[in-house]
Amino acid sequence: MSEKEKTIHAEIKKVSAVLNQDLQIPVYQRPYRWQPKNVAQLLEDIYGSWQQVKSAYRIGSVILYENTTDRKEGFKIIDGQQRITTLILILCQLASPEAIALSKNLKFNHSDSEKCIRTNNEFIAYWLQENVAQEKADFLNYITKFCEFVEVRVTKLSESFQMFDSQNSRGKTLEPYNLLKAYHIRAMEDEQATDADKMNSDRRWENATRFVIDPLNTKETPQDVLKQLFNEQLYRTRIWSKKQAAFGFSKNTIVEFKGHTIKYKEEMEYPFHNSNLLHSVALNYFNGLQVQVKGMKSRFNQKHLSNVNDFVSINQPILNGKSFFDYIESYVEIYKQLFIHKDDTSFLKAFKCFYEKQCHYPKSYRTGDQYLRELYKSLIILLFDKYGEEGVNKYYKVLYAVVYRLRLEKQQVKYAAVAKYPSEMEIFSIIEQSKNYFELRALNEMAQKDIVCAKVEDVIVYFFKGLKVKIKKAEKVKIDLSKFNLDS
Repeated sequence: MSEKEKTIHAEIKKVSAVLNQDLQIPVYQRPYRWQPKNVAQLLEDIYGSWQQVKSAYRIGSVILYENTTDRKEGFKIIDGQQRITTLILILCQLASPEAIALSKNLKFNHSDSEKCIRTNNEFIAYWLQENVAQEKADFLNYITKFCEFVEVRVTKLSESFQMFDSQNSRGKTLEPYNLLKAYHIRAMEDEQATDADKMNSDRRWENATRFVIDPLNTKETPQDVLKQLFNEQLYRTRIWSKKQAAFGFSKNTIVEFKGHTIKYKEEMEYPFHNSNLLHSVALNYFNGLQVQVKGMKSRFNQKHLSNVNDFVSINQPILNGKSFFDYIESYVEIYKQLFIHKDDTSFLKAFKCFYEKQCHYPKSYRTGDQYLRELYKSLIILLFDKYGEEGVNKYYKVLYAVVYRLRLEKQQVKYAAVAKYPSEMEIFSIIEQSKNYFELRALNEMAQKDIVCAKVEDVIVYFFKGLKVKIKKAEKVKIDLSKFNLDS
């Protein structure tokens, strides 16, 4: 038997056997967020199997971590929290003593979890009353004795996260970025991080997935800033900066955000990892100072934000663990400052007014226009990353001209064209490789090139007219440019 086989054990278990254990939800687990529609699907699947008198119904799999050196820790749920929690709620409504006992011991670490539990509890009570009011005992018996899980028990925490990563890479329930959270929490184990550190990293992460401007406004729809960032401004920027075409962020491309784990008591694997170690040591040193470092240049002119690390850069090598969470939080906050917080008149006021007018014109809801807007935002963030407020103030119109000329030159803006355009023009690498504004002069040249217009969008045509860019009509297209007086 191999070493791995000794540390991983899988077996089919009845629901009652799985729940009759000391189960615990780790502090770093994502919240319980199943909605009534998810609960209804599970109930209906079990109910259908029960009605058909099937001898067994397989609910799915769960991954549990067992710390063999400290049995008091119980079994930590690495994967399967949503299904297990929902089953406990169902069984509590059916008066299962085991489920009631487990529900009293199971601790949830997020307010979101508690809210969803209350909502689903009410729904379950209603559903059971409507469907099995007179047969609750039989339905309870079927769930506990005929429904089953594939329980995978792992005694090495690193392997439990690997299995979680692998299993959910093939599934449809998790956003790709959530696989990264599990991966980097696992790396925090190698750093010997405390549970408090893991919980703090987890909460910062989850807050970014459900961000609201005004927490007191119950009608405000939460924004998933992390999904936005990973799908567009972080992943694609890193790829475009390498002069490659950047398509969508997915479970197959999360490797871009898996880096090196620093283990201070171990030798670096290869010499090129020494730079990672140097970066980590420097970060720890400056963080330990707890003071402003003399001579450091902030990206912001007037404000200091404690959750923006002045030493991060979008294209930096990824250090696994806490450093990764700090990296992500910095860009979550930068994204908010640039594109969400609109009431701060002291920060890039001219750019924000320009962005609202020029990127949210009447037909900007079209798919192609959205592609261009995301490309423009990615360039703005990279420029801000390199040169701060001053750089954005100098170049936001230039970058707009480089991007939005596509809206006039193409009758239809397609995703593939936008994915390839920055790499073909090397726009991102010009910014990333530059050491001063003089080295950005190629962007000015791109912005001033003549436009052969195949489609008219008034606000964009007037913008280029203001730049004195020559615009002429493409052959064999039916557009009218006469109202713009382009020759005057």
